[in-house]
Amino acid sequence: MRKPHKPPQEAAARSNSKHDGAKPCSGGGGGGVGAGLHPLISVAGMVLAFAVGWGGRGMQGVGDVSAGAATALEGRHAFDEYTTTAWEAWEHTTHPGMATVGFNWTQLSMSRENNFNKQTFIKEFTVDDIAAKDGAFMLWHKTYARSIPAVIRGLGKRWSDTFDSWTLDDYEAAWGDQRVVVAYSPDWEFQRGVPHPTEHRVLQAPDRQQVLFRDWVKHVRAYPEHKNAPEHTAVQQSPSRDFSEFGLPALPPHLEALVGPTLNARNFWAATPPKRSTLHYDWQDSLLMQLAGVKKFTIVDPARLHTAYPCVQKMLQLKRTAPGVFTEQMTERELDNFPLVNVTHPDFERHPLYKDSHVFTVEMHPGDALVLPSYWYHQVESFAEPGKLCVAVNYWFQGHSLVTRLYRTLRENVFINCTEPAKPGEQHPCGF
Repeated sequence: MRKPHKPPQEAAARSNSKHDGAKPCSGGGGGGVGAGLHPLISVAGMVLAFAVGWGGRGMQGVGDVSAGAATALEGRHAFDEYTTTAWEAWEHTTHPGMATVGFNWTQLSMSRENNFNKQTFIKEFTVDDIAAKDGAFMLWHKTYARSIPAVIRGLGKRWSDTFDSWTLDDYEAAWGDQRVVVAYSPDWEFQRGVPHPTEHRVLQAPDRQQVLFRDWVKHVRAYPEHKNAPEHTAVQQSPSRDFSEFGLPALPPHLEALVGPTLNARNFWAATPPKRSTLHYDWQDSLLMQLAGVKKFTIVDPARLHTAYPCVQKMLQLKRTAPGVFTEQMTERELDNFPLVNVTHPDFERHPLYKDSHVFTVEMHPGDALVLPSYWYHQVESFAEPGKLCVAVNYWFQGHSLVTRLYRTLRENVFINCTEPAKPGEQHPCGF
C-alpha cells in the first residue's frame, strides 16, 4: 500500500503538534496538515514564487474543457462554493491541506502572464532562436527552469522533410530489419483506468513485445486504420541507444549541451490512427521531435495538480496469447502518474474541482519539437494520412528545476489511494 513521502522535519512537526496545541486545517476532512504548511514547503514555495515571478492568482482555462468552466479560485474562501462531495474526495488523501490552501503559492508563481502566450497559451520558439548564441541556455531559462512547456518550430525539419513523402514501403525498406518494442492493446486507448471487483480501479497496461519493424508494418497493412482489427498495435516507447539505426540524431540539434549531460533515455514512437495515450505525467523532462504525421497533446498545468484528482492505483497487466486474445495478470505494482479525471469526457459531478483546471491543447506537426517539463499531465493522440505513419522520437533528461522538485513533493503527498476501501456508506472515490 502506498505510503506518503514524509520528510524527517515533517514527521517531527507532527509528533510535536500534540504538545504545542497546533490545530488542523479547516476543511478537507481529518488528517490535514497544520494551520500553515510545513516550513520546508512554505519556504521553498516563496523561493519559487520570487524566482519565477508573482502574478494574479487566477489562470483562466483555455480549450474545449475550460471554455465553460468556472473562473479561477480566488484564495481559500472560494472553495466553500464547491459541493461537499469535492471535499469528501480529498478526505482520502494523505495531506488534504495541500490540495487546498497548499496550492496557492503554486498558482501565484505559475500564473505570471508573460510566462505564457496569451493566444495559444504555450510559448513558441523557432529553430533560429535555438541556434543563436546561448540559445540552449535561453530555452532552459524560459522553459525547463520555470516548468513552462513550449514548442520549437522547425527543430526537426531536416528529418521530417525526408519522411514527408515516405509510404509504408519506404519505412519497411529502411527500417525493416530493426527490432522495436510494439504494444498490443484490445482497443485504441493503450493505457487507461478500468473497474476492478476488489481493487476498485486499476490501470490496464498493454502487452509489449519486441518484434522486427517489418512484421509490425505487415500488421498495419493488414488492418488499415485498425478497421476490423482483432487488436490495436503501436511502436510505443521503444528504447534506442543512439537512434543511429533510424538515421536520426542522438541528441536534438542545437540542444546537445542542454540534453546530453543528464540524458536518461531515448524512445522511438510509430503509430497509425486511432491511437491514444490517456492522461498521465512523466517524472523526467522531455523533448519530443515530431517527424511524420501529427500528435495532439492535451495538457494540464501541474500548478493545479489536485484538479486532475491524482491517485495511486495498481496495474493490471495484459498478456497477449494470440492476435486479439489477452489474459489479465493482477500485479502489486502501484502507479501514481495516471489521474482519475477523464479529460475527453470529464464528469464534473464526480470531479468538480476539474472546472478550475488549466487545460490547453497543442498540435505537433512534422518538424516541430515539444518542450515538456516533468509532472505536466498530458494526453496524446496520433494522426497520419492513410498509408503513412505518425513517427516521433523523444529524449528524456533532467533539467534540474526547483519548480520540478516542488511538484515532486506535492505529487508524493497529494493523492487519492484507490487501493484503500471506501468509508462506510460512501461511494469509493476511485469507482466508476
